Amino acid sequence: MKKLIALLLPLTLALTACVSTDSMNGTTSTQSATQQLGGVALKIAINAKCTTELNNIPAWKTATKLMSSTQKQDIQSEICGCVSEKAPQSVTAVDLATAAIDPVARNTIISNAVTKTINACVAEAVR
Repeated sequence: MKKLIALLLPLTLALTACVSTDSMNGTTSTQSATQQLGGVALKIAINAKCTTELNNIPAWKTATKLMSSTQKQDIQSEICGCVSEKAPQSVTAVDLATAAIDPVARNTIISNAVTKTINACVAEAVR
């Protein structure tokens, strides 16, 4: 999966300049297909990081001891789905460009995005 992200992210950033223009009113579309593809790749990486982070939280380990594997998986999917939706909002275009070039920065950027949103999503899932 990391190889897929490593391949898609630079390609996405290189093609991000391709933006469609609405011929009726001359406005520029804010989301091209390439940007959407980059967003999907970012969400996949964030979801994978979320799963790892969640499984490393002592409170999560304690809370899930009495759950069935299905219950645990359902709640984990809900939490990491929330993180995957919200975390990309905290990633800037500069961060994306840096992530395309530097694998260490990519990991840091994804970790920071997950860290900023995981607690809020856990609180949401608990309600």
